[in-house]
Amino acid sequence: MTIRNLEFLFRPQSVAVVAEPDEPSRYAEVVLRNLGAGGFSGPLISVTARKAWRFAIGTHVRLDGLDVVPDLAVVCAAPDHVPQIIGQLGARGTRAVIVGMSLRDRMNSRQIVAAHKAILEAAQPYLIRVLGPGSGGLVVPPKGLNASVAPIVARPGKIALLTQSASITAAVLDRADSKGIGFSLVLHLGASIDIDLADALDWLAADPDTGSILVQFDAITGGRKFMSAARAAARNKPVVYLRSGRMASRHPASEPFTASAVYEAALRRAGWVRIDTLGDLFEAAEAMARVRSLRVERLTILANGHGLGRIAADTLLASGGQLATLSKDTLKRLGERLQMRLTASNPLALPANISAENWAAALAAVLDDRDTDSVLTVCSPSPFAQSTAIATALCKVIEDSGRNVFTCWVGGTAMLEAQRIAAAHGVLSHDSPGKAIAVFLGIVDYQRNRRLLMQMPPSQTDGFSPDITAARTVVAEAIAAGMETLTPVQARRLLHAYGIDSAEYQLARNIDAAIRSADDIGYPVDLGLVLANALPFAALASGLRSPADIHAAVRHLRRLAKTQHPGHRVSNYLLRPSAARSGAPALRLGVADDPVFGPVIFLGPAGAKRSGEGAFVVALPPLNPTLAQDLLARSRFAEELGDDERAALEAALRTALVRLSQLLSDIDEVLGVELDPLHVETSGVLALNTRIRIAKSRGKRGLRRFAIRPYPKELEQQVDWNGRQLLIRPIRPEDEIALGDLIRSLDAEDARMRFFAAMRNLPRSQLARFTQIDYDREMALVAIERSSDGVERSLGEVRAVSHPDHAVADFAIVVSSGCKGKGLGRLLLQSLINYARSRGIGELRGETLDGNLRMQHLAQDLGFKLTAGADRGTVDLRLVLCAP
Repeated sequence: MTIRNLEFLFRPQSVAVVAEPDEPSRYAEVVLRNLGAGGFSGPLISVTARKAWRFAIGTHVRLDGLDVVPDLAVVCAAPDHVPQIIGQLGARGTRAVIVGMSLRDRMNSRQIVAAHKAILEAAQPYLIRVLGPGSGGLVVPPKGLNASVAPIVARPGKIALLTQSASITAAVLDRADSKGIGFSLVLHLGASIDIDLADALDWLAADPDTGSILVQFDAITGGRKFMSAARAAARNKPVVYLRSGRMASRHPASEPFTASAVYEAALRRAGWVRIDTLGDLFEAAEAMARVRSLRVERLTILANGHGLGRIAADTLLASGGQLATLSKDTLKRLGERLQMRLTASNPLALPANISAENWAAALAAVLDDRDTDSVLTVCSPSPFAQSTAIATALCKVIEDSGRNVFTCWVGGTAMLEAQRIAAAHGVLSHDSPGKAIAVFLGIVDYQRNRRLLMQMPPSQTDGFSPDITAARTVVAEAIAAGMETLTPVQARRLLHAYGIDSAEYQLARNIDAAIRSADDIGYPVDLGLVLANALPFAALASGLRSPADIHAAVRHLRRLAKTQHPGHRVSNYLLRPSAARSGAPALRLGVADDPVFGPVIFLGPAGAKRSGEGAFVVALPPLNPTLAQDLLARSRFAEELGDDERAALEAALRTALVRLSQLLSDIDEVLGVELDPLHVETSGVLALNTRIRIAKSRGKRGLRRFAIRPYPKELEQQVDWNGRQLLIRPIRPEDEIALGDLIRSLDAEDARMRFFAAMRNLPRSQLARFTQIDYDREMALVAIERSSDGVERSLGEVRAVSHPDHAVADFAIVVSSGCKGKGLGRLLLQSLINYARSRGIGELRGETLDGNLRMQHLAQDLGFKLTAGADRGTVDLRLVLCAP
């Protein structure tokens, strides 16, 4: 993963279009026309690629002379000529290429693979970044760059659009243009053999011109790379996605969930918001350009009629939304203004003959309500007030408010002008309550998902210590024996090491003993037979509720055993609980391996297979209690029970989910888990049937197989520093305030040495970026001192950002001005060196000002080599850690 040389794609100073004269496609012609009309200020070059015969052996291509070396080149040529053209461009200094021609209609799958390989091999020696093949190009409206075949001119704005479909790109641009919505970037990825969705997201995460991101895609590869970029992009900017091809994404029939469910769980965890239709994408584009953040998740509905209001409220409630409650003071003011008696209800039905002036007054009164954050106005044609007058009056109120107002104009031609007026004032405008509510709930989902994004589950569960030695012993024994599935006894030992109970069948030698065991266990019970010589017999009688049921079940099972295994006697009866005493429904809990995102945890009804979309919910490990609770909320577990009883059962199940996640973190060899049925009691969970699949660990080991790396709790270390107790640990999202305080505590000179400028305040977006890191690509260690009142203070921080191949990591360090010269910087930097070496990073690199002698002396003491920096007045610091 890298954004290396992407500036030549997204911010080129010069652009060339390279085409063969006999190429039948009009791609190059359209791109040249768009480039010329876009207002790009740099040189635009048209280059001809000509066939050249040499000694009549083979066909070669040469480029006409170039007066200017283009930063970006758009190549439109026969597939077998593209690598030659890229090689010649690279030798001249070009560093980004768009390969516009699609190979799918010209080659079979084997030829396409070979062509992709040849293109990458031609680009690699020059570090050229390749977009495509089959890309429709890119548009950067703020820079006047339109290196695309888009038929619609995109106007400048703050939304970035990333797509895997050229037709969807064109449709979105056309609709956005009709709504007056602009873009910071429009990018069609094509085949993504080099620049993929993750790379583009990484660029946009730091792009100051982009305020929000719209993504349309079918599928991705490399779950961890994608999740790392997806989470980075969503930390500061809302991301909305439309995933097509969901019906084509299928999992094996043995798994109870779909690939779409895994994608949804992953992107929910990344803080993204899903939309389901192209129409929703248009609505989302408009909303992202105009919406404000929500303080609360409740909606107030104003409608000029009872029917419309009730329809809107029903739609909201059916979709999981909440209605706000208006205060008595607000209702009183409204009643006095409208000269009518209002009851404490939402939706609020305004009189049918309401004037435009009173519409505005009603909206203003509701927006002044202390418990109101978002309002939906639903207006239908009225003979008492023109819709255009109502729209104008409402827009004036909305412009003066800091709240979100979703206007809805129900009708046909008579309401089009009202919609246009609202849109022209930057007000959210819709033609149906359903669309408006979908946008509102999308914003609610965004804010909820951001809370999930902030969660950093630890690699080691707080307050619980599993018996890892016992667990690894069980698995090692099974692996050594060549087993692929643990026996029930082995599975029980493994689960017990993580505090998850697995039921043992009680044995009874006769029917009377079986009845006594059933009395001890508690009805209902399940009953099975044990045949002599341990002969397998899988039949089971379930849900027995009395001694009479046991007698009847024994007779039935004995007849069945006699038929299947004549001459073999019954040696024992097996009994186990058939249902949870709590009354909670039995569950199926398990782990499966997704080909893109790695291990996933699923939860659903006991005994069920894939019984329809949504029957099972999934989550990506690692889990903490907050993420486990989100999974439970989506599963609607025990919703028929009372609140207190359900809360106690949820606590038990939540603990089991977190411990199962911990098991996956610790034991590489566990590939799949099936606990079915699983009973949930207030005292804990009990797995009646267990099946745990294992395999010798290979490939991605440990936490590397997770799509999201957990918080590395194992790196925490308590140290004694000059008689003061410090905790050196990886940075966490909640350190945002402490990091801001640390930077503000620097004196002016120390701030200049760290940031190369007199900067002592960082914007919150930057602090969020520094504290919400992906531990797979970046590490920041902080020195924390806890005061007697429990408040944590950061005394220093050191961080390293690794290149994708781990060959190099760039580091930086800052220490509180009050702690200078006391060895804290050495302690932090040595900790970072140890970590980088353990990760296999080849070299640490840093940069400091030539006047920062303290930093230079520290670096030399720790083995860094110092050389003059590329920029005047700087010194480069380099420490080789591992051989290449």
